[in-house]
Amino acid sequence: MKGIRIETPRLFLREYEWSDLHHHHTLISDPDIMYYIQDVFTHSLAESRENLRQAILAIAEPARSKIYLVIQTREGSYVGGIGYTVSEESPAGKRVEIGYFTDPEYWGKGYVREALGALMEYAFTRDGVYRIDGTCIQKNTRSARVMERCGMRPEGVRRAYEWHVDSLKSRCYYGLLKEEWEENHNGSSKGHTTTQECATV
Repeated sequence: MKGIRIETPRLFLREYEWSDLHHHHTLISDPDIMYYIQDVFTHSLAESRENLRQAILAIAEPARSKIYLVIQTREGSYVGGIGYTVSEESPAGKRVEIGYFTDPEYWGKGYVREALGALMEYAFTRDGVYRIDGTCIQKNTRSARVMERCGMRPEGVRRAYEWHVDSLKSRCYYGLLKEEWEENHNGSSKGHTTTQECATV
């Protein structure tokens, strides 16, 4: 089985390991950090451990439907998590939905944008993805800016679409096609290094 490791100027994106449990739990059990990601938010160490277990098990899938990676600085600091889930496969390739979360200490420093840009490159050039989808609660302007700055295009808003925490809220939708990404990058990658290496589960 192979693991994914992507290098950017400031970051490593790598597979999850059991040694990540403390950092992972600290982030995904924090109600402020996970306010807009209620489907990932956990309420106990046991729930966080199961979440991590699923991320590690995904590495061994013969045809991976989930790519979950740790965002880590080159100095070794734990920034957060990023990844995507395959929502459909067809003769055109894979359609995937992205997600990410980070420690507030690293907000506003461009780390998520750098990580997402590298993940997009991997998806389009290495993993047969033809379309990337993204979504966020309308009030989550920070996440919307990240997607827009990475070239994703707004595709509409569903007004008063879902109950979120304490009220009905609207949800925004974004998308990026492979040909749009290639046009933005003049048909070439930005030079991020991706390696496949052995991973232990």
